[in-house]
Amino acid sequence: MIHTISPASAAETADALRFVFRTPERAGPYLAALGGGERDPVGLFVARREGGEVCGAILAQPLRGGLGVAWPPRAESPEAEDALVHAAADWLHRSGVKVCQAFATDDELPDLGPLVRNGFVRTTELIFLRRPLVADEVFPEPKHPIVFEPESPPFSDRFRAALLDTHDRSMDCPELTGGRTDDELLASFSEWGVGNEWFLAVDRDVVLGVVLFAPGAGPDELELSYLGVVPLFRRCGYGGELLDFAIAAATLSKVKGLSVTVDARNEPGLKLYTRRGFVETLRQSVFLAQWAAG
Repeated sequence: MIHTISPASAAETADALRFVFRTPERAGPYLAALGGGERDPVGLFVARREGGEVCGAILAQPLRGGLGVAWPPRAESPEAEDALVHAAADWLHRSGVKVCQAFATDDELPDLGPLVRNGFVRTTELIFLRRPLVADEVFPEPKHPIVFEPESPPFSDRFRAALLDTHDRSMDCPELTGGRTDDELLASFSEWGVGNEWFLAVDRDVVLGVVLFAPGAGPDELELSYLGVVPLFRRCGYGGELLDFAIAAATLSKVKGLSVTVDARNEPGLKLYTRRGFVETLRQSVFLAQWAAG
């Protein structure tokens, strides 16, 4: 059967999202985000039969810095699924996306078949960790006189250099870095929003690394979106002190929990977070498609 692929119309958005997410309950949060302006309906494609009836859909979104994310298509046939993936991938590539991500829990892995057939490769597993925060917790005294200097986009030259340096030989999904320019990498950390904070860690005018926060999954949660130490000072104890600062800062902000996501291959990072009281809450496989600059 020949299918026509095109962007979903406004009238088709709700039904198309139910195709992608299977149930109204799972589609609901995304529909609410669309209504609140937090999400863009562009990137939602539908497959139609010859008579115009919608028989499948896929959702894809470009992100800052040459990144993108895709949800697996759902359609009445493998041919329709493949056509949807091709349309979404072509649109993402033309939109400047160089690395597209897709995520799945173990139960969702069978759904990734259409993406795998069309170039997505399982790359690693993400481990989601959370640490509860207690208002009267006593934190250890720092061993070094580290100063955490607040930053904000477009960032100082020192912060930009440090953030890029921390990606050198990083063990957290280095595949996301390859092919993207320095400006694109920096752009992926530059989104303004309530709860976003950026800090440069400095010890006696020597740059050690960076600590970044983002809004958490709920109103009483904060996410440690990035913590990086420059290569010269790794395995010197600074990572633990940067993490202690992050925990203390989150506690002072009066949230109830601090979350972080770590590449399963990053054993030193996982050990560090575990020692500081973080507990695993979820695992997801990461699938990536990499495209050359268009």
